[in-house]
Amino acid sequence: MSEIFILDDQHPEDLAMLQALYSRSPASVVTHLEKLKASGSGKFMDQYYVGYGHASIGDCGVTTVFIEQVSILAAKAIQDTPLYNGQEASTRYLDFSKQAALDPYENPESARIQSRWMGLYHHTLPLLIEGLKQRYPFDPSIYKSEKIWANALSARAFDIARSLLPLGTTTLLSWTTSLRAARDHLRRLKHHPLPEIRTVAKKIFDSLQARYPNSFKVQDMEIDSSARETYLADHAVENNFVSADSLLRRFSLTPEDIVHLTEEKIIARTDALDLKGLRDNESDLLALRPAFTPLPWRLESYGRYNFLFLLDFGSFRDLQRHRNGVCQIPLIDGRYGFHPWYLNQFNDLLPVTEAKQLNADISAQFSALADLSGKMGPTTTPFLNQYLFPMGTQVLVHASYSLPETVYIGELRSGKTVHPSLRPVAQKMLDILRQDLPSIALHGDTEEDSWSAKRGEQTISDKTS
Repeated sequence: MSEIFILDDQHPEDLAMLQALYSRSPASVVTHLEKLKASGSGKFMDQYYVGYGHASIGDCGVTTVFIEQVSILAAKAIQDTPLYNGQEASTRYLDFSKQAALDPYENPESARIQSRWMGLYHHTLPLLIEGLKQRYPFDPSIYKSEKIWANALSARAFDIARSLLPLGTTTLLSWTTSLRAARDHLRRLKHHPLPEIRTVAKKIFDSLQARYPNSFKVQDMEIDSSARETYLADHAVENNFVSADSLLRRFSLTPEDIVHLTEEKIIARTDALDLKGLRDNESDLLALRPAFTPLPWRLESYGRYNFLFLLDFGSFRDLQRHRNGVCQIPLIDGRYGFHPWYLNQFNDLLPVTEAKQLNADISAQFSALADLSGKMGPTTTPFLNQYLFPMGTQVLVHASYSLPETVYIGELRSGKTVHPSLRPVAQKMLDILRQDLPSIALHGDTEEDSWSAKRGEQTISDKTS
């Protein structure tokens, strides 16, 4: 007769070892627990791990790391792995005006740019709330309470104002990870082009090594002349950032393609996707799919779409957290300017004089960024300049998704609670699917209006307050 045991009260390394012993012993986990009690935590792992001979044991031990006061760019680097699980402080629900900003240059010129962005954010946020009150007055038939209405207004105001936050703004995030995945990812990050991220990776590793000495070794973070380390170092730039120029070359984008991108269209390349096979072999499966039912994982064998589109970095962050695909971090250089959705919101919601002044301030900030190297000299680099750009900066995004992942993202991210600059991208992905696979059943939200009272209810609050 089958037996089930649930263990969640043991040291992660011990849990990993308990699982690994199944592959070497037919004894029950109850028996292995007795061995654990006899040898003691830590010694149990040390007793077996060295001779196990397979890194997969590290997949069986899980821990959670809490990382605070790192830049938004550093948070993205930590999340830039298909095995990432965790949460980050949301710029869509929290006031970031009191957060510090990390200046990579520690120079008056760069500090002035960051300080100005934070000042614009702090000044504009309350004005947006007032404008939203006029646009969406309280209606008891729509909102369950005035508090929910106020929350919805604040959430939309944060949606808009976050565009002004510089990417050096500090944030907080968690990372739930297997011991093996943490070790592998941190060994990659030690070669990251940004010094902050290399430092943060080393701090995380040192903390994990102190807690789990049998799974993390000091030499893992050493950089030597071995073939592995040289290989990782030589390719660190393109493995952590993708430039617009690189994408233009790889996908042979024409001037007409660039015009399409600036018109907020999506370019979809299907040369890596077997559309004919999907139409010939899976039409019934696609047509009969119930609402929001995940497509079978096996359909990934038909290949991937390659999507290219312009998106603000703020919403790119939301898209990047979908891990069943490739959505590499773009190198932010400002060439595509400020995302028009934010500018339109400023013009619609702010008093005319305020909107005009804010537009002028944004333009002046981008000009200051363009002039930075002339004022500061060769110390500036395209990588460090990213800390000074605002989250509303448009970037060229490349997303590579299988059909199941495209359906999932298209439907999930087309919902009204999704950021309004990302919703159209998801909706256009669904349009492409309808064109390529006419039989497919899709259930995304196709409405243009993105206002939703539900934003006021999407919160975590203390029941006793």
